Amino acid sequence: MEKPSITIENFNTRVIYVRFKGSYIAFRRNSRKMFNQLLAFATENHLIIPDVTKVLTIYHDNPFITASDQLRTSLAMTISDEAVIDEIHEINVMRISGKYGVGHFEISPKEYEEAWHYMYNEWLFKGKEKPRDSFPFELYVTEPAKRMYEKSFTDIYIPIE
Repeated sequence: MEKPSITIENFNTRVIYVRFKGSYIAFRRNSRKMFNQLLAFATENHLIIPDVTKVLTIYHDNPFITASDQLRTSLAMTISDEAVIDEIHEINVMRISGKYGVGHFEISPKEYEEAWHYMYNEWLFKGKEKPRDSFPFELYVTEPAKRMYEKSFTDIYIPIE
């Protein structure tokens, strides 16, 4: 993995999301089904804006504190502030906002863990920024690679003060 460029950004957007509770391995096994559910809802409600709408994975819990079967992970899609949403049982709406350190990565699926390790252990904990009590997330600039050795562009957002 190449060392990423890192920027500081103020992020403020609404998302629709579907949440999963369980281990990250179980989440990955269910993520395609969750994405298809989110995509169907977004398509049916005319929420997708070509070249603007982005997909995110949001991590609500610290895996070093929370039991793996209790981890909450959300698959989300950006929507406009004007979009009117009727929430259903599994699809909800939330706003993500605040200041973030953003690592801009070109990584393969097998490098995600190393990228997260870099953002926390090399950048945040050894740098001057202070963590903020919010949740980190991945924003997929390009569609994640389907094969273990292919690369895609992914931004990792770490909440900071």
